[in-house]
Amino acid sequence: MMDTAGENTRARLVEAAREVFAEHGFQGATVREICRRADANVAAVNYHFGSKHGLLSEALNFNRLKALQSATESSDASPEERLRAFIMDFMLMLLDEDNASRQCQMMARELADPSPALDKIVVEAIAPLHEFLGRLVKEVAARKMMDADVRRCVYSILGQCLFYRNSHPVLQRMNPTLHYDRKEIEAIARHIADFSLPALRAVK
Repeated sequence: MMDTAGENTRARLVEAAREVFAEHGFQGATVREICRRADANVAAVNYHFGSKHGLLSEALNFNRLKALQSATESSDASPEERLRAFIMDFMLMLLDEDNASRQCQMMARELADPSPALDKIVVEAIAPLHEFLGRLVKEVAARKMMDADVRRCVYSILGQCLFYRNSHPVLQRMNPTLHYDRKEIEAIARHIADFSLPALRAVK
């Protein structure tokens, strides 16, 4: 059994790794910088995780995203209300400048500069998210839909959500006063839901 000191070191390494991977991506992150921030010996990464790849795999934790999906599916609200609630919470997770999700930042880095960890991201986070949204899309549409139509609807919803995160550097240069505070995020989420719901009902 790992002693308390070992558990503390491991926890500090994971937290520092999330910061460094989010800032620099897997390729740009160094074990030395992670250990410096974690106040740990450079040998600690190999001891606790086997390698930098092992540390990245441990740092990628999708519990918050999974909890969001579970809460949406277990709600007694209508499909439309559940989709609105999901988009709101998902946008807060993606954009909240005061509570930034390291996992989202790491995922964005991986998509831009893939490492072997991308397979883990797809299997454990992206594919389940698409499946969850596909079920919700069919509930909102309330009719039989072709798989391809469901898939495209999911892409459209997620595409709108991710646009605001991935394009933030461009959007901020176009509008220097733009900040993703709570009020702005809620307005964006309402717009995406208002835009998407009529489209889902209209898909043939």
